[in-house]
Parts: sequence; structure tokens; C-alpha cells
Amino acid sequence: MKRHTARSETDHQHAASQARQMPGQWVLAGRYGSGASATSAALQVRTAEKLPAYRPPGSFEGRARLTEDGADLWVRYLDRAARDFRDSVAGGLTESFDHFSRRLDAAATATRRT
Repeated sequence: MKRHTARSETDHQHAASQARQMPGQWVLAGRYGSGASATSAALQVRTAEKLPAYRPPGSFEGRARLTEDGADLWVRYLDRAARDFRDSVAGGLTESFDHFSRRLDAAATATRRT
């Protein structure tokens, strides 16, 4: 049986920077010694309370995945359209998916022009 390390192997600043460069893509932030630690870090990624690299709050998602050596923390940056859709789902969709898709396409087009 492998022995887990007690401390984490993470560079949150680097992970947040990488994720910002690839919105919507999951980036490996690091490895934690336990699933509980990685799960706690994933929550902190979303709230950005103790991990300022992931500010403003709600800009990132985090997830923990158990491995043979502990647990990996994965993060992804949510661009504005993804955050809007997540918030729409959380609040109970107030528009059809087709309408939201058209709005998303329009926002993406406007973003490319700037």
C-alpha cells in the first residue's frame, strides 16, 4: 500500500493562470494527500475565500478526483457566458435553450470583435 503525503503539491497561481488562458478546459492544479483535502480545496476554488488566485468568486469551478496517490484537484475558468448559463440553471431556467444559445453566440461574436 502506498503512503500518502500529508502536504499538498499545488501551485494555485499557476493553475489559475493556465485555466484563464483556456476557458472551459479542466487544468490539473495539484495533488492532495486525501480526498477530504482536495474536496475542501475545490470548494475554496469556487468561493475564492482562501485562495485569491481564483478571484473573483464564482469565476472558477473545482473538482477532486481520487487517485492511487491521494486526490487530484482540477480547476477550470468559466468565461462570462458559462457563468451566465450556470447561474440560469441554478436559478431555474427562465428562457429556452435555443434562446440562450442565440444569446451566447451573440456574446461570443461581440467578444471576438474587441
